[in-house]
Amino acid sequence: MRRLALGAVALVAAGCGGGGGDSASPTDIANAASKTANAGSLEADFAVSAQGLSGSGSGVFNNKQRTGQLKMQLNAGGRQVPVDTVVNGDVVYLRSPAFAPATTRDKEWIKLNLAMLGSGQGSTDLSGILDASPTPANALAYLQGSSTVDKVGSESVDGVDTTHYTVSANLDRAAEQTSGATRDAVQGVISQSGVKNLPLDVWVDANGYIRKVRYDEHAGRRQAANVTMELHDFGPPVAITAPPNNSVVDLTKMVG
Repeated sequence: MRRLALGAVALVAAGCGGGGGDSASPTDIANAASKTANAGSLEADFAVSAQGLSGSGSGVFNNKQRTGQLKMQLNAGGRQVPVDTVVNGDVVYLRSPAFAPATTRDKEWIKLNLAMLGSGQGSTDLSGILDASPTPANALAYLQGSSTVDKVGSESVDGVDTTHYTVSANLDRAAEQTSGATRDAVQGVISQSGVKNLPLDVWVDANGYIRKVRYDEHAGRRQAANVTMELHDFGPPVAITAPPNNSVVDLTKMVG
């Protein structure tokens, strides 16, 4: 399974310089992030590496509804752990053998309200859980604050010609350029980690879509998790359904 994209506001119809362009400005990169974020849906392939944990997976995401579903295979302490995730706005549902102590045969999903946890209602370190459910939303939001851009060169990403750039993103500016839960997420990264300037590697295609991004995710942990994602198969919104309430244990209340 291989696909990509996520949403915001496209300021340019064709996007920014990719696939062999000589240079790009911070505005070009921000426009590419907006164009990618404005796609109705996208698919993404992930690789995550953090202290004591690594893994990979793939998923499909609706941008404007802020929903998605993904499957990850994690290696935690030498143990292979599958994790299924459904994202519905600020609410994340996870299913995995790792959560067996908190679940039952009938209630196999756990539920986390990230907005409530971010407001201080939960004090438990959930960084491992957050690493198990990456989404393209944060990366595209960070790029809205692009401040400096340098071209690395022309490269192929999954058979697509792209231009590779190194970007420095100002997270205060990124928060100003976004709104709602996305702004809250960026501001949460700033307050939790103290990071205000974030380096990213970005690959942009000739149509102005972001095809790959690599960066350190600081959400939910003191030590960042390195995230690499390839984006593809931009298309119309897809149907994503949250697990039924009678199959869910609300972990937010337990850690709050």
